[in-house]
Amino acid sequence: MPQDTLTVTIEKLVQGGWGLARREGKVLLVRGAIPGETVAVTNGAQHKGFQEATVSEVLVASPDRVAPPCPVYEVCGGCQFQHIRYEAQLLQKGAILKETLSRVGRLVQDTMPAVIPSPDPYGYRSVIRFVVFRDRAGFALGFHRQGTHQPVAAACCLLVPEPTRAIVAALGERLAKRAKLPLGLESVEIRRSVSFGSALLLYRTGPAKREQADTLFEQFQGIPDVVGQVLTAGGEGKRPKGRGKAGAIGRTEGRARAGQRWQRWVDGQDWIADRLGDLIFRISDRSFMQANWPLNGTLSRTVSDWVAPAAGVRVLELYAGIGTLGLPLARAGALVTEVEANPYALADARHTAKANHVGRSRFRPLRAEAMLQATQPQGYDVVIVAAPRTGLSRECLQELLRIQVARILYLSCDPATLARDLSRLCDAGYRIARLQPFDLFPQTSHLETLVELVR
Repeated sequence: MPQDTLTVTIEKLVQGGWGLARREGKVLLVRGAIPGETVAVTNGAQHKGFQEATVSEVLVASPDRVAPPCPVYEVCGGCQFQHIRYEAQLLQKGAILKETLSRVGRLVQDTMPAVIPSPDPYGYRSVIRFVVFRDRAGFALGFHRQGTHQPVAAACCLLVPEPTRAIVAALGERLAKRAKLPLGLESVEIRRSVSFGSALLLYRTGPAKREQADTLFEQFQGIPDVVGQVLTAGGEGKRPKGRGKAGAIGRTEGRARAGQRWQRWVDGQDWIADRLGDLIFRISDRSFMQANWPLNGTLSRTVSDWVAPAAGVRVLELYAGIGTLGLPLARAGALVTEVEANPYALADARHTAKANHVGRSRFRPLRAEAMLQATQPQGYDVVIVAAPRTGLSRECLQELLRIQVARILYLSCDPATLARDLSRLCDAGYRIARLQPFDLFPQTSHLETLVELVR
């Protein structure tokens, strides 16, 4: 065994999917390990308080270890748990959530509800984004190598459902035939409707001209099921979420900001529709689309069950997006206020309400903090918070406490920020009434958690 290789036993998994081990008082975070295993590891990056490491050899394997089916699993970085059988992944994610709530938030949960599994542990993604790069054979689709910007060919990604694979294959074939692209194509995102099969292609590029956009659209026209293509071309600085109305091919949209130039062109539709329960939602290219659409339906039904939306129940939904949580409540009789700062997502929510004849809903194009500041105490019976990964700002938490709502449903995609925010809310007089995790992203370390807090 090489001198720079250590032998350790994995104690547990922690957030991010790392296996935690200790050696001579040093904490090691090991990628690709399972609790209870004895592994030989090679040290990686050194951080304050811990050292990264990777498994070089499994000496005593866990019974939950399986062979990762993806050929680029070890280098891609998109998945962290393919080496663990799926049932064990669910158990480990529940344990990570419980440990994080205790360590970060000082919130001890005696029992942890079982994580609700995804209907499909593979092939579940309704949305997938590939980087475009050039290899020896020509242009190809892939992802970034773990921890770097180096591309890895991954058009065969196993998280992509079979119908989307056909689109990926068509894109790959057309890219491979090109000696040169009409413009600097950086990435291609594919969005596909589970219920109706229609798909959008979303391109991100460097600076572009109208003629180049038209040429790119022509190159990918005729792919079955694709109903629209959208190209967003950016210059200096970060590309914005967008402003202005959707246009046709060649229509330049938006205004230049300081140090920033960008344009957007559309060929065909800039939206798809998908069904959630008895509602059909419009999802445009500049709105967020949940990657695991079938399990998103289960999540939406759980919110409805918990709220029990009798006629007249006043619901405020912050970070509402396209309304997949709030609009079903309005359909059931609640008075729902949808708050969303992204004007395109809010427009989608309005369209969905109108097309499905959903009344009892109103829409506010505001940041969560601004809406809460304008809200009187006890103005709502329930507040639903679909928090960003960074959690709630201090201002948002302060205003949420000020309005003294009886119940809060907090939906989080990050256990650490969830634990932090729950701790602050509980310190201010709330208590956790119930909690339910959902495995929206199988094979990865990510976990969605819904929590009900009551005063």
